[in-house]
Amino acid sequence: MQTLWNSRYTLPAYPPLEEDLHADAAVVGGGMAGILTAYALHTRGLRVVLLEGDRLASGVTAHTTAKITAQHGRFCERLVHDFGLHLAQQYLRANLCAVRQFRALVRQKHIDCAFSDESSFVYAAPDGPSLTRELECALSLGAPARLVKPEGLPFPVREALCFERQAQFSPLPFLAALLPELTVYEHSPVRDIRGHAVRCDGGTVTAEQVIVATHFPMLERFGLYDLRLRQERSYLLALTGAPPLPGMWLDAGAEGWSLRRSGRYLLLGGGGHRCGENLGDSYDRLRAQAQRLFPAAQEAFAWSSQDCMTLDGVPYIGPYSSSAPFLHVATGFGKWGMTGSMVAATLLTARLTGEDCPYADIFSPQRFFPSASISAFWEGAGYAVRGIGRRLFVPAQTAAADIARAHAGIVQWQGKKYGVYRHTDGTLFAVDIRCPHRGCELTWNDDEKSWDCPCHGSRFDYTGHRLSEPAKAALRPCEDFPQEI
Repeated sequence: MQTLWNSRYTLPAYPPLEEDLHADAAVVGGGMAGILTAYALHTRGLRVVLLEGDRLASGVTAHTTAKITAQHGRFCERLVHDFGLHLAQQYLRANLCAVRQFRALVRQKHIDCAFSDESSFVYAAPDGPSLTRELECALSLGAPARLVKPEGLPFPVREALCFERQAQFSPLPFLAALLPELTVYEHSPVRDIRGHAVRCDGGTVTAEQVIVATHFPMLERFGLYDLRLRQERSYLLALTGAPPLPGMWLDAGAEGWSLRRSGRYLLLGGGGHRCGENLGDSYDRLRAQAQRLFPAAQEAFAWSSQDCMTLDGVPYIGPYSSSAPFLHVATGFGKWGMTGSMVAATLLTARLTGEDCPYADIFSPQRFFPSASISAFWEGAGYAVRGIGRRLFVPAQTAAADIARAHAGIVQWQGKKYGVYRHTDGTLFAVDIRCPHRGCELTWNDDEKSWDCPCHGSRFDYTGHRLSEPAKAALRPCEDFPQEI
């Protein structure tokens, strides 16, 4: 999928792993979090090997809005309520530090990545929620916050909560400046981690410390992460011909529209939903909002992203499991992966080098769950139960003959359910409708032309090719499915 970022810049290619290596640290996952962590460890003098299963930064990193901000929506009031003042301060300070670290690194290495200091705004529409309590909590945590009444915007705003001295950039050239110092292997999916041995198809890296910075944690025998994470999709348009918009903006209302400028483009985001719950209208809703706000603008790019969400809204950064002290994880950045990735690099580097970790408690994967996360845990378990139950007990409702071109449905054939897609040329593609991860029944995403898992967020194209974790295998195609039934 082409995005604004990968249309502008292509990262250099690296070979696959084809030998056995020894290292101080192996980092699994070549997105923003993995590359930043590998770079930070390298600067501390560790021998680091970075392993990526596909191409570097080809996942969420290439599909981000690329906002570098500690203002993560209306989050201060929720953090104080769920975690108390002390831990909430840890979260905010860690992310404010991450903004400063990005700025310092860009300046130190003279990186040409369209980095710019910007104010970040969470805004309330005329009928939107009050931001007064959020301001009070932000100030109590030490945030650089103030309430403003913006004027001259192309859409009506009653008030906005401003965080000053935040930033934005282009992520791929930023990462390109860090890579020459690293030992990197692409197209080297990690098949297993046993003890200190990280096994790929072409070789094994034996490392004193192992960091898993994949989008969804890959090891299912540790940590119960498939029960503690859900995945959400969100959608973006890059528009030309829109009026100037200073700063970065996020709607405080339910839709959560996101806006920021990048050169001659305006990025408009929204239309999000839990993976597997798409109604087929996410891009339509986004385009309708673009037409309302900027009727003269033209669409240049359209893409989507998928984010891992933790039970309590705070990333898991730290020990993967209490039973494996050499194994570490960074996941669940929500929709704030830029600062989350830098926080992960800072905390994990401190942990591995014996430095002080002043913000470690709030991000610990073994932290105490607030009451809000317990209900989210049972909600997630309910999705799994319903997904498996629907596959076992709910009959298919669609006949293959009724499926229109470029659409799909679930069809019963010879006593078994299949996901069937009709190509624009009329050809039918049938796949096993069971997710190979946990057996949940997949649903069709008409916006993306993909089969999505509502339980844990795995995704597959209409031929069965795997698009997103945590599933490790493709869907089995039904080669003998009749073309006319």
